[in-house]
Amino acid sequence: MLNREEWLPLARKLDWDYTYVREDEVFPQVISGHPWLPHAEWKDWEESFKTSYREYVDNQYEKDMAVYAVRDAIGRLENIQKLAAPWLNSLKVHAAALPLAEFTGVIGSLRGARFGRDSAWRTMSTFGALDEYRHTQIPLLLFHPLVRWDSQFDWAHKFYHTNNWFAVAARHFFDELTTGQNAIEFAIGTNFVLETGFTNLQFVGLASLARESSDHMFERMVTSIQTDEARHAQIGHPVLEVMMKHDPEYVQYLLDKWFWRSWRMFSILTGLSTDYLTALEQRPYSFKEFMEEWIIDQYLRTLDEFGLKKPWYWDIFEDELNIYHHAIYASAYTYRATLWFDFVIPSPAERKWLRQKYPKYWDDMDAVWEQVAERWRTVGPGAANELAVHGSAMPTFCDLCQLPLSAGTPRKNTANVLTKDGRKYIFCSAPCRWIFLREPERYANHKDLVKRVLSGEAPAHLPDLLTEYFRLTPDTWGKDVYHGAYEWLATKKASVA
Repeated sequence: MLNREEWLPLARKLDWDYTYVREDEVFPQVISGHPWLPHAEWKDWEESFKTSYREYVDNQYEKDMAVYAVRDAIGRLENIQKLAAPWLNSLKVHAAALPLAEFTGVIGSLRGARFGRDSAWRTMSTFGALDEYRHTQIPLLLFHPLVRWDSQFDWAHKFYHTNNWFAVAARHFFDELTTGQNAIEFAIGTNFVLETGFTNLQFVGLASLARESSDHMFERMVTSIQTDEARHAQIGHPVLEVMMKHDPEYVQYLLDKWFWRSWRMFSILTGLSTDYLTALEQRPYSFKEFMEEWIIDQYLRTLDEFGLKKPWYWDIFEDELNIYHHAIYASAYTYRATLWFDFVIPSPAERKWLRQKYPKYWDDMDAVWEQVAERWRTVGPGAANELAVHGSAMPTFCDLCQLPLSAGTPRKNTANVLTKDGRKYIFCSAPCRWIFLREPERYANHKDLVKRVLSGEAPAHLPDLLTEYFRLTPDTWGKDVYHGAYEWLATKKASVA
């Protein structure tokens, strides 16, 4: 009987020559990817995680049993209700953003499982599709029992089926990245940039935050997911290696495009949780510190290994580490009723901590929060006063990333306008404009929320927009967790009086 080292290479490498069709008919360029190369160029494709189906199933079973054990031990409702209110809203963000986004990864991985150019690539993509399906099921399983207690958790399944403005932006990102890609761009954009550069390490950070917040069920969930990400993320490396021999300029563009697009999305998902929705005494680091230690160093080392350059916008990106997620959070708080989770105002102690971590622009952001706090002082705390401390004018959205124009600083926004083919487009930043100009046919006809309102597709009246178009209700739309009733705010008001 053959041992594992003898039979596994034979099982992984099962490519053959075609006799009654051409190779480019079996793997058409439009879906296999550019540049089209004969299999002879891909035959040495290898990745570090070489596993069989039996090993895969055994490993996944053990991981699933570990998740179930933690759920059964500490996943009861009374355990969840003990968590800090801000952290519960971090859970709502990830409960909505993760599961069905992971499901789109199933589709992209299956594209690699059929149109990847080497049998080993196709095998690993098959496992990757099973991984992503697992990543869809686990959050839905764990969060569904919470719907009866807090209806905002219903957005774990509902989010991507709505026209909520953040759902529009998230779909715009994930649909292009996963369901709208050929096998090569999926491998580079998803397996290499998103998973190797962001989510694989992001889950390490989230697990750390969850542990500090005493949320051991969420910690186990994201740790279990991360172990899958670490394996199938490696698909991108050998694809990148082959591509660098044939079209390094195209590779550089794909990396630069998807790093920027991934940064935009995960600065929100991870940034808000790290710096605002985790209790101050439970924050092991700032979002910027996490990015610098876990994301940036690792990504730059990988680029150097392949002989690639930093993205041309690197200085812009490094500057945004100091401000972008803060501006997005302040914007989201101002329009919190348009979202499905609740917010908190950073306290004086938290603002002091944020000033220490982000000295470059915090004066500008601090002034914004002082205006918000002053508004609550004026109207007084209480649920009835929520909309009195809320934005009423329609914000403008970027024609590339579909997020509000919150880049730059409160003093100097970086939004810019482009006129092309008789139409005007607006972008939040130079990199978003650059991506648009590289592929205008992909992005030009997408309607942001403002265009939908102007065309009559979406209602302009805020209550109708919330209920009819965003599918929110008074129970589910976002509020201030404490309805403005902060002890520090009342104390300051009394001292002023």
